[in-house]
Amino acid sequence: MFHTGYCDYNRTNPDCDIINRPEGTGDYLLLYFMTPMEVYLDGRTHMAKEGAFILYTPGEPQMYQALRRFKNSFVHFLCDDDSFITTYEIPVNQIVYPPYPDTMNTLFKSIYMESVTKQEYYQEQIDNLMQQMFILLSRQLHTFPEGIDGRADLFEQFRKARIEILTHIDRKWDADSMAALTNLGTSQFYSYYKLFFNRSPKSELLDARMERSKYLLRVERLPVGQAAVQAGFDSLPHFARYFKKACGMTPSEYGRS
Repeated sequence: MFHTGYCDYNRTNPDCDIINRPEGTGDYLLLYFMTPMEVYLDGRTHMAKEGAFILYTPGEPQMYQALRRFKNSFVHFLCDDDSFITTYEIPVNQIVYPPYPDTMNTLFKSIYMESVTKQEYYQEQIDNLMQQMFILLSRQLHTFPEGIDGRADLFEQFRKARIEILTHIDRKWDADSMAALTNLGTSQFYSYYKLFFNRSPKSELLDARMERSKYLLRVERLPVGQAAVQAGFDSLPHFARYFKKACGMTPSEYGRS
């Protein structure tokens, strides 16, 4: 369980203010820089741009200074089980740049409000919010491919297209209609989709349709033909072949199992 100490949201200090803790603190510190900072790490000075994050471990020296305006969000915390770092593959004591830091800053705000108001079950809620924080940080750091820093807008466009496809699996999607969501040709669309998500849109769509068909067959008890249509399959023989290959049994057998 996460236990937070002092935290703040959109905190401003005097211009060019410096934080210098040579022996660090006895807890973790997660920092979000909302203005450029000069950060001292590993015996060297690094320039941290707006939108940078750092997770300091207990006892790690903390020294950073605003180039001019000082604004950040932060949370000090301890955790019963420090394995969250390896579980979520969070870099420590180094500057990282999640592509969408504002989405994470909303969690800083929620953590801050819970710590201030201390409503019933606030500790459990803070633990939940901290889990969300590190899951979101991990997703942003590890699902956004390296070497495409200048394509954040394109990644967001594809993320929205992916959601549109996978939440409307009953539509008659083809290569052209999927590519049209990003205003790219089909070849470029498929290349970028695989780069961003490590899978093809067709394989993800088929998996989503399979999951819905299994639910419709087993829980809703729909006839095979009706389940196939509602799951987005326009060919019953194709659905039956794919289902048996994926599940090792026919749709009818699955529905009765």
